[in-house]
Amino acid sequence: MKAPVTRTMRHAKNSTLVLCLFVVYCVLLSQGLKANAASAFLGALAAVPLTVHLYRRLWPLQVERDAGARSEGIRREVPPAEPEVAPSRDDGRPKHTD
Repeated sequence: MKAPVTRTMRHAKNSTLVLCLFVVYCVLLSQGLKANAASAFLGALAAVPLTVHLYRRLWPLQVERDAGARSEGIRREVPPAEPEVAPSRDDGRPKHTD
């Protein structure tokens, strides 16, 4: 049985992962692309939020998926609205039966 993850632990884990991602980007930019220190720092500073955004967009958290399913379920439980009475002609005038 899995132990529940507290909010503090989740926050610490996410912060540590972002810090590690920042370090990896700094190393990749400085060593792999031979950028100077300032360029590598600024590049990593720009790349980390973009990576986090794309990651959350492609793989949403289980909590977010559950919340979306719950809200969809709530919408489905609402009875459908009664259909509006449509006029018998396109221009809105009543149709005459002669």
